Amino acid sequence: MRALRFRRDSTAPLRTAQRLHPGMTIALVAPAGTFPEAAVPRVSACLNELGYQVRVGRHVFRQFRYLAGEDFLRAEDLWEALEDPHIHAVFCLRGGYGSSRLLPRLPFADMKGPCKIFLGYSDVTFLHAALGASAGWVTFHGPNAVEWFDHPGDCRETLAFLEGRKAFSWPLEKKQILHEGRVSGRLVGGNLTCLTHLLGTPFAPDFQGKLLFLEDKNEALYRIDRMLMHLALAGVFEAVKGVVCGSFVGCGDPDAIRALFREHVLPFGIPMVMDLPFGHDRWNHVLPLGVTYRLDTAARSLRAEEAVFSEP
Repeated sequence: MRALRFRRDSTAPLRTAQRLHPGMTIALVAPAGTFPEAAVPRVSACLNELGYQVRVGRHVFRQFRYLAGEDFLRAEDLWEALEDPHIHAVFCLRGGYGSSRLLPRLPFADMKGPCKIFLGYSDVTFLHAALGASAGWVTFHGPNAVEWFDHPGDCRETLAFLEGRKAFSWPLEKKQILHEGRVSGRLVGGNLTCLTHLLGTPFAPDFQGKLLFLEDKNEALYRIDRMLMHLALAGVFEAVKGVVCGSFVGCGDPDAIRALFREHVLPFGIPMVMDLPFGHDRWNHVLPLGVTYRLDTAARSLRAEEAVFSEP
């Protein structure tokens, strides 16, 4: 299966999904790396206990090299879940590597069915970008389901966001603010490494007038430097209105990372905040991508300014 069209009409409205509620069906798919097989029944049980039906992708237990099966099988599972009208949400089991290999196989721009909740992070950034740029979906940056194998209680926390019981609003502490300002814009981005690899492809976000979200894990300081330089040279920091950063776990001295962000972003005079609870740290809140946020460092807040979910 190959995509015939990559990008959607940029003037078309964003597409939002219904909020979740018990009784709905959630699909578990594995678009990227492998994971312990025992995680799937544990994750399914967590969701069942909270009242949800679970549909597991037909090929999630396959392995091919370092991937959760061959590309065409991972793509098949993902596409079936995205297009099945009886499935209300698609949760990715794990990141790692492999999501980018699915992009040329899936005709995201030709999706006709209703938007549904799509959840994941890290390597799943490639799929967030494709669903945003090509299908116009609002998607949800948040935990990969395999993480509930070790922390089953976190499943309830994630669903609190996706059921609309927790607001998409976060306070800011003074130490998190690297540059002051008040701006509004639609949020794009995700994992810094993956986003950098998207530059120059049809699936890269349109950065003009947006807020940029970044996070990463286990990247050496010089690689963070190189990727930020790449974004600057590509005109990304000139295009966006502000930068919002989650965690940078295992990337070296936090003060050195903050210094790099100051060096690369402050010359553009845009507000910038860091260390919000998104990414590879212990707490990974759900962050909708594609909706408009207000970043206001004077009011010490980041909050969604438009509806994240559609009405039933």
